Amino acid sequence: MASIYHQRPELNTKFFETGKRYYDKKNYQKAMICFVDALDGGHVGSQAYVGRMYYGGLGIARDYNTALFWFKLAGGNGDAEAQRMVGVIYYDGKVSGTPDYQQAVEWFCKSANNSNSISYSYAATGITYFKGNGKTNDHKVASDWLNIASDKGEIDTFYMIGLIYRSGGYGVDRDFDLAETWFMKGICKQNPYSIYGMGELYGLRSDSKQSWENAFDWCMKAADYNVSRAQNFIGEMYQNGLGREKDYNMAMEWYQKAEKNWYLDSIASIGRMYHYGYGVSIDYAEALKRYQAAGNRGSALNGIGLLYQSGLGIAQSHSIAMSYFEKAADVQSGAAFNSLGNVYKYGYDRDVDLETAFKYYAKSADLFCQNGMLNLGLMYMEGSGTEVNRDQALYWLQRADLFGNKIAKKYIDKITMSSAQTSQNTHSKEVIELLIQEKRLQGIQLQSMEEKLAILMAENELLKKNATTNEITDKKPEPKMFFHVEGDDVNKERKDPIKFFHL
Repeated sequence: MASIYHQRPELNTKFFETGKRYYDKKNYQKAMICFVDALDGGHVGSQAYVGRMYYGGLGIARDYNTALFWFKLAGGNGDAEAQRMVGVIYYDGKVSGTPDYQQAVEWFCKSANNSNSISYSYAATGITYFKGNGKTNDHKVASDWLNIASDKGEIDTFYMIGLIYRSGGYGVDRDFDLAETWFMKGICKQNPYSIYGMGELYGLRSDSKQSWENAFDWCMKAADYNVSRAQNFIGEMYQNGLGREKDYNMAMEWYQKAEKNWYLDSIASIGRMYHYGYGVSIDYAEALKRYQAAGNRGSALNGIGLLYQSGLGIAQSHSIAMSYFEKAADVQSGAAFNSLGNVYKYGYDRDVDLETAFKYYAKSADLFCQNGMLNLGLMYMEGSGTEVNRDQALYWLQRADLFGNKIAKKYIDKITMSSAQTSQNTHSKEVIELLIQEKRLQGIQLQSMEEKLAILMAENELLKKNATTNEITDKKPEPKMFFHVEGDDVNKERKDPIKFFHL
């Protein structure tokens, strides 16, 4: 049969065209029959269509592995759309269950170089999320691809460029104003993701434009377009009382809306509610179930690690916990970097290493994790793994407080009170000059004015140092100290690793 078709290519084309007509009419079973007949005759155009039908489960059982086979064949024959679909399958981890960003980028770039304008967006997306997930990290390259895509009318790229500037790193400086500019371009094109991006930006930014109220309003607009990320972010704002009164019931409602849209981070968010008893009874088994359902999402992997670390509903294992923290960190989870910081600060199944802990906390804080911000502030306050820096301590503790961390406030008050006391005990330059004049009037002989100035300045520095030591550094946190949390109330510190946990 095949040999006859090969001898009559016009017949193969007829099978293909007939298959397309059935496909457009959504008569997928007849379409598949025609495409297979065309394939038997060597008609390469049918390969991508067969791939699409297996990918979407159209007239046949969905099979991503078989879809990948046919898309690769079509891609090898120069079909740019098929090349893009190969990238999508690798990007989403449809076959292996784990995304392969390196393969995704390679196939997206093949498609892009084959003049498929749609693929530029996917290529840039793959490269952007390549951050921390592959062997190469380059936001500058991602930005270049996205600019090409935006020039070709791909409005989703406005959101992606904004996201790059909001995140910063890997060749691009963080720039909230540039991020705002790109999100606004997308909003002008009525791009729902850009609307969400603007809302998230208002919440995360660290300049005078930061506003949780504006963040909430923009995310509500994006939620009207059924953007699952916006729905999840609204849930987080209700959970932490950001721009709204804290309301765990509303948080759960919004997480569930995002879950219905298959947003995996929302499944992890629901797991966290059961993990800590936010508006529901603590249920570690349900938390684990939710975390596992969320797949490779960083917040889910970190949650599983925390359950193993404290032996909550599962056999305690610091080594298994560490493996989950590292996997979550590989996908740039701020919470996971905070967990790794705790491992090294408190010596969970390894030596205490305060400098390494400091580095992990700094990474966590940079990824907008409130507990990372808290711990980084405490490291600066204590001089743990770094030099004491009152200004940096206050900055990060205030950021943690802004993100809803209730513990940060007491340390902010401690530093503020300490600063006030130091100000009372130390001399300003004007006071020093007045003291010099007073001593001279009293007939006190000095070698020179400069000598007295030097003496008083040295005394000034000593007073500052003593105040810092007495108020901040003399009470180091005890290793393996835990905060007990009941619902949303943080009680006193304890040492029980089963009932208490580190932030």
